[in-house]
Amino acid sequence: MAYLDTCNNCLTADSPAVAPVKVTPDGPEAVVATYRCPACGAVWICGWAAQDEEPAA
Repeated sequence: MAYLDTCNNCLTADSPAVAPVKVTPDGPEAVVATYRCPACGAVWICGWAAQDEEPAA
């Protein structure tokens, strides 16, 4: 699944990735994802945008 993130409150070396509970469009080629940690209940958002691939050197 796209847009996986980890909870800053529960972050450890083996923290599982958290899937967003909601993904909302935020302009062309961008979204805002809302997360809720299944362990501690913390809620946070993260903005994601499409990026052009860097040409190989």
